[in-house]
Amino acid sequence: MLSLLALSCPQCSAPLPRAARWRTVNCGYCGATITRGTETVERESFRAAWRRANAAQLSDTGRLLQWRGAHYRVLAPLGHGEHSEVLLAERLGAVPERVTIKLARDAAGDAVLAREAAVLQALQALSVPGAAYFTRRLPQPLGLGVAQGLGDGERQALVLRHPTGFWGSLQEVQQANPQGIDARHAVWLWRRMLEVLAFVHGAGWTHRALAPAHALVHPRDHGVLLIGWSQARQDVSGGAIGRDLMASARSVRALLSDSATSAPLAALLRECSDDAVACERLGAQGIEQALSVASREAFGPPRFVHFDPAPVR
Repeated sequence: MLSLLALSCPQCSAPLPRAARWRTVNCGYCGATITRGTETVERESFRAAWRRANAAQLSDTGRLLQWRGAHYRVLAPLGHGEHSEVLLAERLGAVPERVTIKLARDAAGDAVLAREAAVLQALQALSVPGAAYFTRRLPQPLGLGVAQGLGDGERQALVLRHPTGFWGSLQEVQQANPQGIDARHAVWLWRRMLEVLAFVHGAGWTHRALAPAHALVHPRDHGVLLIGWSQARQDVSGGAIGRDLMASARSVRALLSDSATSAPLAALLRECSDDAVACERLGAQGIEQALSVASREAFGPPRFVHFDPAPVR
């Protein structure tokens, strides 16, 4: 006998996507964040607890935003772009969740956020080999819609699940280390970027706006999260892929002091920063293989080296 399992939102009873069986998802109808568990909770009890938690926290006197019926407390500014400002916020309620909120400054910002939301949703929907792993290493959108609050009326907002443990961008690492970082760190930083680009390029997409400000660093786990996807396109022509790869090499090269960089690594970075034809020929996987050879030649077998992005001088 075939047994079927249907998952529904405990808040609004809407059907949940198949991914709810193994990871946290957001209801497409009411926006609730759902994590599957084995405990059974009665819907009315859940709703009553949810209302009590919200009522208790709405008296907060801090900076509040309302988005899709939920209230968010703004915790800190994260940055400013040409068309938007980026905020760290926390959803109030029974199940708090930290999010990144991008608020449009103008009509042009509305269009940019709409484009980025569409790209990120398309990337998260990929079903190609490796998608289950790599889509969790790309920005995860919670939705696009009008936000109210902060005393400036309604503004278009792109809300993203906030990635934990990330220190800042490669641009901030560069600013904190004007004399350059240990070249061993450049190896894993570049490798993490190349791994994501290999997946994205293989799925038919190019980023088209890679820069030090668009690569966030996770020092503890040696991770890199590529952000700023508003200009991404479904374009796998050699030129588009080459430009992505050249930008990744330039972002890493900017972190290093030429005098302190091993010759094999310096040569590979220089070639990939300046030669689009070489980047197109090698592709992300080919560059990563060349990086492994250059790293082993310069530093020996791979080993974990603690990374402090802002050391005390």
